Formats: sequence, structure tokens, C-alpha cells
Amino acid sequence: MIMANDVSIVRIDAQHAVELSMLCHEIYPQFFTYLWDDDGEWYLRTFYNAEVLKAELEDPNSMYFFLVKQGRRIGYLKLNLDKSIGNDAGGLEIERIYLSREFIGQGLGRHLMNFALDVARQRLAQYVWLHVMFSSVESIAFYSANGFAVVGETFLTFEHMLPRYRLMWKMKKQIQESTFE
Repeated sequence: MIMANDVSIVRIDAQHAVELSMLCHEIYPQFFTYLWDDDGEWYLRTFYNAEVLKAELEDPNSMYFFLVKQGRRIGYLKLNLDKSIGNDAGGLEIERIYLSREFIGQGLGRHLMNFALDVARQRLAQYVWLHVMFSSVESIAFYSANGFAVVGETFLTFEHMLPRYRLMWKMKKQIQESTFE
């Protein structure tokens, strides 16, 4: 557990899959219902049910964390520890970084991002990367401000996703080694 003031980042294990599912169902619709012809119900059922999340939590290459503020779970982070872009070895993927809308603008997203970058450095990753919806202007601005650059794109084919929102960008940030004197 990592703590700063009244905020902590807590590793999630498989026995907390139901709690993670509940938080996903709370946060995801705050941002992404516009992508779907069913307000995201299919996506939530398919990817954020407790059984799917439990399997992800049991995967040794994945790590999930709750962001907790004053005892309340307000966000989550998923890292894929050894996942590279194509043949570009040495990558760590930030697959999910979500924060409840009411806590946006308080530096908590940056707190999660710095934590993810610290994990990458500890694991000696050469770079961190992620996908971001092309339509998610706030997220793109956040990632750009944190040193990520667009390096490619992906086109999603999920059922119920509206065709005009299927484009995602791949963004990447090189990891710099710290120097100590």
C-alpha cells in the first residue's frame, strides 16, 4: 500500500473482484456511455463482471489497484506488467486508469500515473504505453501533459459501439532512469 496524505493506493486481489466490479460499474458510465448504442450495458456486462475481473486479478502479468481517499474507493488502475507494442520489447501497459468524476482536477490522476511509472521503473520497463479513445479529449490532454505521445492507432469492433467512436490512439512514454548524486 502506498499512502500520501489522505489518499492510498491499495493492491486488489482476486477475493475483491466483486468490489472492483461495483466500482467499475460506478465509474465507467460517468465517462463513456456516449460510445454505445446501449449506454455501455453490453461492455459493462462483458468486461466488468466479477468473474472476468477475478480471472484478470489472478493473472500474474496483471496488477489492479484501488485509489482510496478518506476510506472511500474513488478510482482504479490496471497494469499489464510485460506487454509491449508489437516487437518493441520492454513495455508495461496501463490498461485502465479511472477516477470518479467528482475527484477530477485534484491531482489524483497524476498520483495514479506517477505510481504506474514507479512500478514500470521498478520492473525496469523501457516504456509505458496505453490506449485512449480518440474522442476522449480530456484523457488525451492528461496523457500528453504526462509525457505520452501518439505512436499508433487501433480500431475497435465491439458490438453496440457506435462506429464514429471506434478509433483509439496508442500513446507511449519512454522511461528515464533516475540519476542520484
